[in-house]
Amino acid sequence: MTRRLRLSLGAWRRLTSKIDRSRSQLKLRSNLAYWLSGAGHSLLVRLQNSSHADALKAAIPPPPIFVLGFWRSGTTLLHELLCCDSQFGFPSTYACMNPSHFVLTEAWASGRNAQQQATRPMDSMSYSWASPQEDEFALFALGAPSPYESIVVPSLMRDPKALVDLRQRSSAEQKRWADALQQFLLLLTVQQGKTMVFKSPPHGFKLPLLLSMFPQSRYVVIERNPYEVFASNLKLWRTLLNLYAVEFSSSDEIEQFVLAAYLMHEEAIAEGMSMTDANRLACVRYEELAADPIGQMERLYGELELGNFGSVRARMEKYVAGAAGYARNRFTLSSEQKARVEDSWGPVIKAKGYCWPEQYLSLVSPE
Repeated sequence: MTRRLRLSLGAWRRLTSKIDRSRSQLKLRSNLAYWLSGAGHSLLVRLQNSSHADALKAAIPPPPIFVLGFWRSGTTLLHELLCCDSQFGFPSTYACMNPSHFVLTEAWASGRNAQQQATRPMDSMSYSWASPQEDEFALFALGAPSPYESIVVPSLMRDPKALVDLRQRSSAEQKRWADALQQFLLLLTVQQGKTMVFKSPPHGFKLPLLLSMFPQSRYVVIERNPYEVFASNLKLWRTLLNLYAVEFSSSDEIEQFVLAAYLMHEEAIAEGMSMTDANRLACVRYEELAADPIGQMERLYGELELGNFGSVRARMEKYVAGAAGYARNRFTLSSEQKARVEDSWGPVIKAKGYCWPEQYLSLVSPE
């Protein structure tokens, strides 16, 4: 049974217009449920905003910290390490999945099941309603244009640039995205009163736009061996589509999207890096962060002037100790897939100095 995201009425209305009817597997029951749920969430958005109108008007959010990186590059690990620091706030899983009412209901929900653990289907990492989460889910649910439209409508992957590059959208859509991000940031500021740490792979495609909106923010870019990134993305997108898609999809379509989107992400990051000062943007490799998380975080704190690392070291060490049992996934690719990666990403792989990661990736022969 297809799961449903908690979308506003406007988000669902716009999304339904993009469904390829020749590929649709949307059932009447699911469609009706989305419409009814959307109406409810849109009503809750108005209630949440009106009940906190004075606080929202008075709120002045500090410049957020943005964790950037292509999907499956290690953004979650970096995000959770930063969120060990009590000077920072973050959008929780509850807030990101319930952006229409989290300010009203999260405190109540936290007394019930916020700490209940689950595992992510794509990599078996533990999370709870209280865990740091991708704000992109919240923006998408609130009606902002998002690459996550393709989770529900995978035919949108056929035009990767239109999907991931916000500058390809209309000025009205760009404004809707900016307004949604600013509003979510205001709500989080009212709720927590701290500098927010945002993490969302789609934000990497928007780095030049983010720099114009938040010139005083800090940005951390994480990268990972591209071969692993490719293999892990195939699993990620297949998992998400199996859960949420209302259209049929193909593995070839996923592969072509990942191959194209990765290069667009690299271009956007490079463009953004040329636009900002060294003390505003820092880079880290997942392999180095996983091998020496405390050392790498201390370096990042210094480069980005994030404050006294000594005050948070113990909490980060506790987090690292708690995650010590996590085992990185092993993946397999066919020789044809490996060749496609090297044909498309070869110059990037060479420039970054990566090679085939035998410890985590195996070649399989086609049947």
